Amino acid sequence: MNEMENNIHHILLALGSNTRAEENIREAQAYLTATFPNMQFSRLLSTPAVGIVSPPFINCMAQTHCSVELDEVLDVLKSIEVAMGSTNEDRKKNVVVIDIDLLQFDNERRKTDDWDRDYIQLLYKELCCK
Repeated sequence: MNEMENNIHHILLALGSNTRAEENIREAQAYLTATFPNMQFSRLLSTPAVGIVSPPFINCMAQTHCSVELDEVLDVLKSIEVAMGSTNEDRKKNVVVIDIDLLQFDNERRKTDDWDRDYIQLLYKELCCK
């Protein structure tokens, strides 16, 4: 086994849904826990939609440590969204079954605009203090 395979990575995720929202967030949490058994989740928080006209969202954040590399993490998140029925057609109609964004991989912050959102800052602080 080479050194790269031994790397443990920290991942931070943001989950959101505006359709059967609490049910879909719970289902996404189950998928994530099945893939990443040590996943920790923040509380669920209802927030107004940002940038679209839609019902409120239910959001939460999640974090874990894993040996999975970046590309594979992104593939897993996309496959969960697809398995749960999230489609580009629905999103064009502002229907978000589930959205799972990778906000941080190790020390690399991603989705930088999302970090400015109040609910992200709030849930991040709560999750990191667990």
